[in-house]
Amino acid sequence: MTEQRFIITENMMDSLYGSDNAKYDQHAKHLLSSRKLLAELVKKVVPEFQDASIDDIAEKYIEGTPLVGSIPVAPGLTNTVPSKISGDRNEDGAPKEGYITYDILFHARAPGTGESMNVEAQRSQKESTLGYHLMKRAVFYACRLISSQKEREFEGKDYNSIKKIYSIWLCMDSPNRDSYINRYRLEEKHLLHRYDEPQENYDLVNIVLISLGEKADKDRLIHLLQVLFTESHQTFDSKRNILKKEYHIEMTPEMEQEMSTMCNLSLNISEEALNRGLAQGRKEGRAEGRAEGRTEGRLAGLNETALRLLSMGLSVEDVSKGTSLPLETVEEIKKQLIEKNK
Repeated sequence: MTEQRFIITENMMDSLYGSDNAKYDQHAKHLLSSRKLLAELVKKVVPEFQDASIDDIAEKYIEGTPLVGSIPVAPGLTNTVPSKISGDRNEDGAPKEGYITYDILFHARAPGTGESMNVEAQRSQKESTLGYHLMKRAVFYACRLISSQKEREFEGKDYNSIKKIYSIWLCMDSPNRDSYINRYRLEEKHLLHRYDEPQENYDLVNIVLISLGEKADKDRLIHLLQVLFTESHQTFDSKRNILKKEYHIEMTPEMEQEMSTMCNLSLNISEEALNRGLAQGRKEGRAEGRAEGRTEGRLAGLNETALRLLSMGLSVEDVSKGTSLPLETVEEIKKQLIEKNK
Protein backbone atom coordinates (compact mmCIF):
# COMPACT_ATOMS: atom_id res chain seq x y z
CA MET A 1 0.00 0.00 0.00
CA THR A 2 1.34 3.41 -1.00
CA GLU A 3 1.47 5.72 1.96
CA GLN A 4 -0.85 8.67 1.66
CA ARG A 5 -0.31 11.48 4.10
CA PHE A 6 -3.27 13.64 4.96
CA ILE A 7 -3.32 17.06 6.52
CA ILE A 8 -6.89 17.50 7.67
CA THR A 9 -7.78 20.95 8.92
CA GLU A 10 -11.16 22.04 10.19
CA ASN A 11 -12.11 25.63 10.85
CA MET A 12 -15.29 25.29 12.90
CA MET A 13 -18.29 27.33 13.90
CA ASP A 14 -18.94 31.04 13.77
CA SER A 15 -21.04 32.32 16.63
CA LEU A 16 -24.79 31.85 16.57
CA TYR A 17 -25.62 32.39 20.22
CA GLY A 18 -25.07 34.86 23.04
CA SER A 19 -22.16 35.66 25.33
CA ASP A 20 -21.18 32.02 25.87
CA ASN A 21 -20.93 31.13 22.19
CA ALA A 22 -17.12 31.39 22.06
CA LYS A 23 -16.77 28.91 24.91
CA TYR A 24 -19.37 26.63 23.30
CA ASP A 25 -17.56 26.70 19.95
CA GLN A 26 -14.20 25.94 21.53
CA HIS A 27 -15.57 22.88 23.33
CA ALA A 28 -17.32 21.79 20.11
CA LYS A 29 -14.02 21.93 18.23
CA HIS A 30 -12.28 19.80 20.84
CA LEU A 31 -15.14 17.30 20.75
CA LEU A 32 -15.02 17.05 16.97
CA SER A 33 -11.27 16.43 17.08
CA SER A 34 -11.97 12.93 18.44
CA ARG A 35 -10.40 10.40 16.07
CA LYS A 36 -13.63 8.39 15.79
CA LEU A 37 -15.69 11.48 14.92
CA LEU A 38 -13.13 12.64 12.36
CA ALA A 39 -13.10 9.11 10.91
CA GLU A 40 -16.87 9.31 10.37
CA LEU A 41 -16.41 12.62 8.57
CA VAL A 42 -13.55 11.40 6.38
CA LYS A 43 -15.30 8.11 5.55
CA LYS A 44 -18.33 9.95 4.16
CA VAL A 45 -16.76 12.72 2.08
CA VAL A 46 -13.25 11.58 1.06
CA PRO A 47 -13.49 8.95 -1.72
CA GLU A 48 -10.04 7.53 -0.97
CA PHE A 49 -11.37 6.27 2.36
CA GLN A 50 -14.72 4.86 1.23
CA ASP A 51 -13.52 1.25 1.34
CA ALA A 52 -11.79 1.61 4.71
CA SER A 53 -13.55 0.85 7.98
CA ILE A 54 -14.21 3.56 10.55
CA ASP A 55 -11.95 1.74 13.02
CA ASP A 56 -9.10 1.52 10.51
CA ILE A 57 -9.38 5.21 9.65
CA ALA A 58 -9.37 6.19 13.31
CA GLU A 59 -6.67 3.78 14.49
CA LYS A 60 -4.44 3.12 11.46
CA TYR A 61 -4.70 6.01 9.02
CA ILE A 62 -5.00 9.07 11.25
CA GLU A 63 -1.52 9.85 12.53
CA GLY A 64 -0.55 11.57 15.75
CA THR A 65 -2.88 13.69 17.87
CA PRO A 66 -5.29 16.09 16.12
CA LEU A 67 -4.48 19.68 17.09
CA VAL A 68 -7.11 22.32 17.77
CA GLY A 69 -6.58 25.96 16.78
CA SER A 70 -2.93 26.37 15.79
CA ILE A 71 -1.95 26.40 11.99
CA PRO A 72 -1.67 29.61 9.89
CA VAL A 73 -3.74 30.39 6.76
CA ALA A 74 -2.34 33.62 5.32
CA PRO A 75 0.72 33.95 3.04
CA GLY A 76 4.08 33.64 4.72
CA LEU A 77 2.83 31.90 7.82
CA THR A 78 1.24 28.54 6.95
CA ASN A 79 4.38 26.95 5.59
CA THR A 80 6.67 28.22 8.35
CA VAL A 81 5.57 25.40 10.65
CA PRO A 82 7.34 22.04 10.83
CA SER A 83 6.09 19.24 8.58
CA LYS A 84 5.36 16.95 11.51
CA ILE A 85 1.91 17.29 13.03
CA SER A 86 3.22 17.35 16.60
CA GLY A 87 4.86 20.70 15.96
CA ASP A 88 2.24 22.36 13.77
CA ARG A 89 0.57 25.61 14.72
CA ASN A 90 -3.01 26.17 13.57
CA GLU A 91 -3.01 29.96 13.48
CA ASP A 92 -2.61 32.38 10.62
CA GLY A 93 -2.70 36.07 10.04
CA ALA A 94 -2.32 38.66 7.30
CA PRO A 95 -1.50 42.38 7.55
CA LYS A 96 -4.45 44.36 8.98
CA GLU A 97 -6.53 41.18 9.30
CA GLY A 98 -5.42 39.69 12.60
CA TYR A 99 -5.04 35.95 12.87
CA ILE A 100 -7.12 33.25 11.20
CA THR A 101 -7.02 29.73 12.60
CA TYR A 102 -7.49 26.27 11.20
CA ASP A 103 -9.38 24.68 14.04
CA ILE A 104 -8.37 21.02 13.77
CA LEU A 105 -5.24 19.65 12.11
CA PHE A 106 -4.02 16.10 11.69
CA HIS A 107 -2.16 13.80 9.29
CA ALA A 108 -3.45 10.53 7.91
CA ARG A 109 -2.56 7.86 5.33
CA ALA A 110 -5.10 6.90 2.68
CA PRO A 111 -5.20 3.29 1.45
CA GLY A 112 -4.21 2.66 -2.14
CA THR A 113 -3.03 6.10 -3.29
CA GLY A 114 -0.05 8.30 -2.62
CA GLU A 115 -1.57 11.75 -2.29
CA SER A 116 -2.05 14.03 0.69
CA MET A 117 -5.19 15.93 1.60
CA ASN A 118 -6.39 18.73 3.78
CA VAL A 119 -9.91 18.94 5.18
CA GLU A 120 -11.39 22.03 6.78
CA ALA A 121 -14.80 22.73 8.32
CA GLN A 122 -16.71 25.78 9.57
CA ARG A 123 -20.31 26.36 10.66
CA SER A 124 -22.25 29.46 9.57
CA GLN A 125 -22.90 30.33 5.92
CA LYS A 126 -25.29 33.29 6.11
CA GLU A 127 -23.87 36.24 4.20
CA SER A 128 -25.85 38.59 6.43
CA THR A 129 -24.02 37.15 9.44
CA LEU A 130 -20.55 36.69 7.93
CA GLY A 131 -20.43 39.75 5.71
CA TYR A 132 -19.21 37.68 2.73
CA HIS A 133 -20.04 34.57 0.71
CA LEU A 134 -18.78 31.52 2.58
CA MET A 135 -17.91 29.68 -0.64
CA LYS A 136 -15.48 32.43 -1.66
CA ARG A 137 -13.74 32.08 1.70
CA ALA A 138 -13.65 28.31 1.22
CA VAL A 139 -11.95 28.74 -2.16
CA PHE A 140 -9.39 31.10 -0.60
CA TYR A 141 -8.64 28.62 2.19
CA ALA A 142 -8.35 25.74 -0.28
CA CYS A 143 -5.92 27.70 -2.46
CA ARG A 144 -3.84 28.57 0.60
CA LEU A 145 -3.72 24.91 1.56
CA ILE A 146 -2.22 24.19 -1.86
CA SER A 147 0.25 27.09 -2.05
CA SER A 148 1.44 26.69 1.53
CA GLN A 149 2.87 23.25 0.68
CA LYS A 150 5.86 24.85 -1.05
CA GLU A 151 9.00 24.35 1.03
CA ARG A 152 6.99 22.19 3.43
CA GLU A 153 5.58 19.31 1.35
CA PHE A 154 7.87 20.00 -1.63
CA GLU A 155 10.92 22.14 -2.40
CA GLY A 156 11.83 24.35 -5.32
CA LYS A 157 10.06 23.36 -8.55
CA ASP A 158 9.09 19.86 -7.51
CA TYR A 159 5.42 20.51 -8.30
CA ASN A 160 4.82 16.80 -8.85
CA SER A 161 4.85 16.50 -5.07
CA ILE A 162 1.86 18.80 -4.49
CA LYS A 163 -0.67 17.01 -2.31
CA LYS A 164 -4.41 16.86 -2.91
CA ILE A 165 -6.48 18.76 -0.36
CA TYR A 166 -10.03 18.66 0.92
CA SER A 167 -11.55 21.72 2.56
CA ILE A 168 -14.67 20.63 4.45
CA TRP A 169 -17.05 23.21 5.89
CA LEU A 170 -19.62 22.15 8.46
CA CYS A 171 -22.52 24.63 8.53
CA MET A 172 -25.36 24.69 11.06
CA ASP A 173 -27.77 26.98 9.21
CA SER A 174 -29.00 25.46 5.96
CA PRO A 175 -30.35 28.12 3.56
CA ASN A 176 -33.27 25.89 2.53
CA ARG A 177 -33.74 24.28 5.98
CA ASP A 178 -32.76 20.86 4.56
CA SER A 179 -29.55 18.93 5.17
CA TYR A 180 -27.21 18.42 2.23
CA ILE A 181 -23.61 17.64 1.30
CA ASN A 182 -22.11 19.33 -1.78
CA ARG A 183 -18.70 18.78 -3.34
CA TYR A 184 -16.84 21.29 -5.54
CA ARG A 185 -13.78 20.33 -7.56
CA LEU A 186 -11.67 21.08 -10.66
CA GLU A 187 -12.66 19.19 -13.79
CA GLU A 188 -11.58 19.01 -17.42
CA LYS A 189 -13.63 20.52 -20.29
CA HIS A 190 -12.69 19.92 -23.94
CA LEU A 191 -13.17 23.19 -25.85
CA LEU A 192 -11.33 22.16 -29.05
CA HIS A 193 -10.53 18.62 -30.17
CA ARG A 194 -9.73 16.22 -27.37
CA TYR A 195 -6.82 15.46 -25.11
CA ASP A 196 -7.31 13.77 -21.73
CA GLU A 197 -4.97 15.04 -19.04
CA PRO A 198 -4.45 12.47 -16.27
CA GLN A 199 -6.95 13.40 -13.58
CA GLU A 200 -4.43 13.15 -10.77
CA ASN A 201 -2.53 16.12 -12.26
CA TYR A 202 -5.37 18.62 -11.77
CA ASP A 203 -7.80 17.04 -9.30
CA LEU A 204 -6.01 18.65 -6.36
CA VAL A 205 -8.59 21.00 -4.82
CA ASN A 206 -11.84 19.74 -3.31
CA ILE A 207 -14.33 21.74 -1.23
CA VAL A 208 -17.11 19.93 0.61
CA LEU A 209 -19.97 21.81 2.24
CA ILE A 210 -21.97 19.91 4.87
CA SER A 211 -25.14 21.74 5.87
CA LEU A 212 -27.31 20.61 8.78
CA GLY A 213 -31.03 21.19 8.26
CA GLU A 214 -33.79 21.58 10.82
CA LYS A 215 -35.37 18.16 10.30
CA ALA A 216 -33.79 14.97 11.64
CA ASP A 217 -31.98 13.09 8.87
CA LYS A 218 -31.34 9.36 8.49
CA ASP A 219 -27.96 9.79 6.79
CA ARG A 220 -25.33 8.38 9.15
CA LEU A 221 -23.00 11.39 9.19
CA ILE A 222 -25.73 14.06 9.16
CA HIS A 223 -27.55 12.31 12.01
CA LEU A 224 -24.35 12.12 14.06
CA LEU A 225 -23.57 15.82 13.55
CA GLN A 226 -27.14 16.86 14.33
CA VAL A 227 -27.09 14.89 17.59
CA LEU A 228 -23.81 16.50 18.57
CA PHE A 229 -24.43 20.09 17.55
CA THR A 230 -28.01 21.03 16.63
CA GLU A 231 -30.44 18.81 18.55
CA SER A 232 -30.72 20.92 21.68
CA HIS A 233 -33.52 18.75 23.08
CA GLN A 234 -31.08 15.85 23.49
CA THR A 235 -29.65 15.48 26.99
CA PHE A 236 -26.05 14.58 27.73
CA ASP A 237 -27.05 10.99 28.57
CA SER A 238 -29.13 10.56 25.41
CA LYS A 239 -26.29 11.86 23.25
CA ARG A 240 -23.81 9.55 24.94
CA ASN A 241 -26.16 6.58 24.41
CA ILE A 242 -26.58 7.38 20.72
CA LEU A 243 -22.82 7.60 20.23
CA LYS A 244 -22.36 4.24 21.95
CA LYS A 245 -25.25 2.25 20.45
CA GLU A 246 -25.42 3.64 16.92
CA TYR A 247 -21.79 4.61 16.28
CA HIS A 248 -19.90 2.33 18.69
CA ILE A 249 -18.09 5.35 20.09
CA GLU A 250 -17.10 4.99 23.73
CA MET A 251 -16.72 8.49 25.09
CA THR A 252 -13.40 9.20 26.75
CA PRO A 253 -13.35 11.31 29.93
CA GLU A 254 -12.18 14.23 27.78
CA MET A 255 -15.10 13.79 25.37
CA GLU A 256 -17.56 13.54 28.26
CA GLN A 257 -16.21 16.77 29.72
CA GLU A 258 -16.52 18.60 26.39
CA MET A 259 -20.04 17.25 25.82
CA SER A 260 -21.22 18.03 29.34
CA THR A 261 -19.87 21.57 29.15
CA MET A 262 -21.50 22.09 25.74
CA CYS A 263 -24.88 20.91 27.05
CA ASN A 264 -24.65 23.26 30.05
CA LEU A 265 -23.54 26.18 27.89
CA SER A 266 -26.35 25.48 25.44
CA LEU A 267 -28.87 25.71 28.27
CA ASN A 268 -27.29 28.93 29.53
CA ILE A 269 -27.27 30.38 26.03
CA SER A 270 -30.95 29.55 25.44
CA GLU A 271 -32.00 30.84 28.85
CA GLU A 272 -30.03 34.06 28.44
CA ALA A 273 -31.48 34.63 24.98
CA LEU A 274 -34.98 33.88 26.21
CA ASN A 275 -34.65 36.17 29.24
CA ARG A 276 -33.22 39.00 27.15
CA GLY A 277 -35.97 38.61 24.60
CA LEU A 278 -38.73 38.44 27.20
CA ALA A 279 -37.37 41.48 29.07
CA GLN A 280 -37.17 43.46 25.84
CA GLY A 281 -40.62 42.28 24.84
CA ARG A 282 -42.12 43.32 28.19
CA LYS A 283 -40.45 46.72 27.90
CA GLU A 284 -41.73 47.25 24.37
CA GLY A 285 -45.11 45.86 25.31
CA ARG A 286 -45.47 48.31 28.20
CA ALA A 287 -44.41 51.22 25.98
CA GLU A 288 -46.83 50.26 23.23
CA GLY A 289 -49.49 49.43 25.80
CA ARG A 290 -49.49 52.97 27.12
CA ALA A 291 -49.86 54.35 23.62
CA GLU A 292 -52.22 51.83 21.98
CA GLY A 293 -53.79 49.85 24.75
CA ARG A 294 -52.30 47.37 27.18
CA THR A 295 -53.46 44.19 25.40
CA GLU A 296 -52.35 45.15 21.89
CA GLY A 297 -49.05 46.47 23.19
CA ARG A 298 -48.31 43.26 25.09
CA LEU A 299 -49.12 41.16 22.00
CA ALA A 300 -46.92 43.30 19.79
CA GLY A 301 -44.10 43.01 22.30
CA LEU A 302 -44.44 39.22 22.46
CA ASN A 303 -44.43 38.98 18.67
CA GLU A 304 -41.24 41.05 18.56
CA THR A 305 -39.74 38.84 21.26
CA ALA A 306 -40.61 35.73 19.27
CA LEU A 307 -38.98 37.24 16.18
CA ARG A 308 -35.79 38.00 18.08
CA LEU A 309 -35.62 34.53 19.65
CA LEU A 310 -36.18 32.80 16.30
CA SER A 311 -33.40 34.94 14.82
CA MET A 312 -31.11 33.67 17.59
CA GLY A 313 -31.73 30.07 16.49
CA LEU A 314 -34.24 28.90 19.13
CA SER A 315 -36.83 26.33 18.05
CA VAL A 316 -40.49 27.13 17.46
CA GLU A 317 -41.41 24.97 20.46
CA ASP A 318 -39.02 26.77 22.83
CA VAL A 319 -40.17 30.19 21.65
CA SER A 320 -43.82 29.20 22.08
CA LYS A 321 -43.17 28.03 25.64
CA GLY A 322 -41.14 31.11 26.55
CA THR A 323 -43.59 33.64 25.15
CA SER A 324 -46.86 31.73 25.71
CA LEU A 325 -47.74 32.41 22.09
CA PRO A 326 -49.55 29.61 20.21
CA LEU A 327 -47.37 27.35 18.05
CA GLU A 328 -49.29 28.46 14.97
CA THR A 329 -48.47 32.10 15.69
CA VAL A 330 -44.76 31.37 16.16
CA GLU A 331 -44.73 29.26 12.96
CA GLU A 332 -46.21 32.20 11.05
CA ILE A 333 -43.61 34.58 12.51
CA LYS A 334 -40.86 32.14 11.48
CA LYS A 335 -42.23 31.99 7.92
CA GLN A 336 -42.15 35.77 7.77
CA LEU A 337 -38.57 35.76 9.04
CA ILE A 338 -37.50 33.24 6.38
CA GLU A 339 -39.16 35.25 3.63
CA LYS A 340 -37.45 38.40 4.87
CA ASN A 341 -34.02 36.74 4.77
CA LYS A 342 -34.41 35.33 1.26
